[in-house]
Amino acid sequence: MISVKVTCRVCKGSHPADDFKLHYEFRQMVCPNCYSGKTQKLKEKEELAKKEVPQKPAGWDQVDDYLEKAARTKKQDEQKAQFTKIPGTDQVKCKCLSCKFSFKYNPFRKLPRTCPFCNADIPKLRTFSLL
Repeated sequence: MISVKVTCRVCKGSHPADDFKLHYEFRQMVCPNCYSGKTQKLKEKEELAKKEVPQKPAGWDQVDDYLEKAARTKKQDEQKAQFTKIPGTDQVKCKCLSCKFSFKYNPFRKLPRTCPFCNADIPKLRTFSLL
């Protein structure tokens, strides 16, 4: 007996009509690949591949790459909290990221919990070389 081939509306592939199943999300009959989610995963991978290759304008050169990288590293440095050890004490001097206010911070008691000036959260002190 010859089975009838039907075109799937989601992936546009032709499969035997006996293999089609009703998909709860698409609310229509789909092929086995679409039912298991294989075609959707392939589409997501293709979209990610398209997003990974950023289009650069005409005239883009090595100097522009260097400037972009320098700006990116400067932005990362600004996002890090500046902690400096205060000699003779257990405290460190912290500079707030949002308002640039300098204040003393006790990393053992974790006080103050927020910036005294703007009430912004203090990031965790990860380097114990300052202690």
